[in-house]
Amino acid sequence: MSETKKKKRRAYLDSFRKNEEGTYDYTGSLYQYNGGSHGLRRSLIKLWGLCAVLMGSLITAGCISAPGMDNCFYVLLPYAAALMAGVSVLWALCRMTSGKNPLKEYVYEASVGKLPERAVMTAAFGAAAIIGEAVYICLHGMGGKTVGFGVFVLLDFAAAGAALVMRREILRMSWTKHNNI
Repeated sequence: MSETKKKKRRAYLDSFRKNEEGTYDYTGSLYQYNGGSHGLRRSLIKLWGLCAVLMGSLITAGCISAPGMDNCFYVLLPYAAALMAGVSVLWALCRMTSGKNPLKEYVYEASVGKLPERAVMTAAFGAAAIIGEAVYICLHGMGGKTVGFGVFVLLDFAAAGAALVMRREILRMSWTKHNNI
């Protein structure tokens, strides 16, 4: 059982072949961005801007003294999950950017292929944190943290919105698969 998992996890290594000089060449499929290098650069700048809003909002929301952020599990856990999902989005975007154009198939699948669902997870956990905050307010009141509540909710909405716009932008990107032989 562990061998099949290990083979699946490292299957992309089968796409590398040793050449006459003793170095390895990639022989797997490549994904070419259809908008050209300027179009890819423009798309990446947009995605990085959205990712900056996403991560900045999530990190700042964690620094706000909002009701429920001190000791309430149904506010803290969704917030922490949104932050982790946001870091996952950031990681995939870094991987996509460092892969250049064309992307190797395993890089494409790990970055472009995974970014939309990671962005949706970030937005969903951000929404769950907002709902948890609303439930906390209904049960325990504001506790003198009205401004913190407003800022926390706005930041979580900004993060969720940035994640959903990122998803839309990634899905709009057009890639063509080419065999690299």
